[in-house]
Amino acid sequence: MTQITQEELHALTTRIIDSGVLGRSKTYGAILRYLVECSLKGDTPKEAAIAVDVLGREADFDVSKDSIVRVHIYHLRNKMGTYFSRQGKDEKYRIEIPKGQYIINTHLNADYQERVGAPASAADSKDGQGLSWKLGLSALALLLLLLNVLPRDQNLAPVATAGPAVAGMEPWHSFLDDELPILLVIGDYFIFGETDADGNVVRMVREFDINSAAELSRFQASNPQAGRKYYNLDLSYIPVSIAETMARIMPALDAKANRISVKMMSDLNTADLAGNHIIYLGYLSAADTLLDLMFADSGLSIGATYDELINLESNEYYVGSSALSGSESFQDFGMVSTFPAPNGNHYLLIGGMRDEGLINIARQLTEAESLAALAANFDADHANSFEALYEVFGFDYTNFGGELVYSRALDKQVVWETRLINQ
Repeated sequence: MTQITQEELHALTTRIIDSGVLGRSKTYGAILRYLVECSLKGDTPKEAAIAVDVLGREADFDVSKDSIVRVHIYHLRNKMGTYFSRQGKDEKYRIEIPKGQYIINTHLNADYQERVGAPASAADSKDGQGLSWKLGLSALALLLLLLNVLPRDQNLAPVATAGPAVAGMEPWHSFLDDELPILLVIGDYFIFGETDADGNVVRMVREFDINSAAELSRFQASNPQAGRKYYNLDLSYIPVSIAETMARIMPALDAKANRISVKMMSDLNTADLAGNHIIYLGYLSAADTLLDLMFADSGLSIGATYDELINLESNEYYVGSSALSGSESFQDFGMVSTFPAPNGNHYLLIGGMRDEGLINIARQLTEAESLAALAANFDADHANSFEALYEVFGFDYTNFGGELVYSRALDKQVVWETRLINQ
């Protein structure tokens, strides 16, 4: 380790945690502090020790059957990389978790060296060169991404779209065999402002627990001291993949084009769910109140973040790594859940971990061959009540292919009984 003092290391650790880059979960901060303390003592903790000491697992925890530590370390490593490329780019030292290890390494930050002209040891120079090489690749990947995305969003016509062939297949058929209107719910992120002492908006805020103007008002009413610094900007944003996703699915609903309306997730209310067929499009992290329905009878569970799902039967982890993070390649997942409601309306919830997963699952659900392969997994009683997960690999925002990795029939009674219990 570089000759960073104990006080400097503790202070740097605190800044990383306080920056918010580790997310709402306190688990990542706890793991980071644990690894830092072990490093200061000269200890190298085992995977099982982290599971027991930090994650609260039992003493007989079996690392061969549960990969939860590896998943958390993977995400913590990426989140720390994000910190040092953004908020912490001017930090003197950089903390890293080497791949395949559970230790902390520190070295002089290459950006800091360049800014102040600080001399580095041979070891630090080597690390700095490696970091600069990685940052160069990230910048190149981001540039290629922008060049690729902008023309695509401006030219949606070439997108291969669904037609009459899939309109008669599930899940689309359930939306077309009656006169109920269809409400297309777009997963947006509600944005509000944080003000300074003079009432000026100094930054925009996205908080997972506050996803509408009504929720912001309730927060301000219940937390007047903290809430008075927040201001409703009446803003929201949606994923860049929504345009392409809609371009793919709308032709499947062409027969009901005059009965389709669109609403943002942040504007959705309970009354909307009663008299409409509901189709959700967006990230899993933006599904908000619909997320309870999506996972009510699911064989999957949300992991430590919205970028990971856990198979409750096999304990397999499905972890996405988005190309938007600047990596050369990506792995992402898209999930679909569909089921009838007691009022006779139907739900179709389509969610991606990130843009790549959302675009790919829209493609899978609008191709007759893919839908036929999916339908083969269910009997007639569950033709319109099931869930499925698709995995997609690609490079530089371009999907090279996707495949079905999980499917399961759903019990609509369990879905709605669970819904009533949670209300």
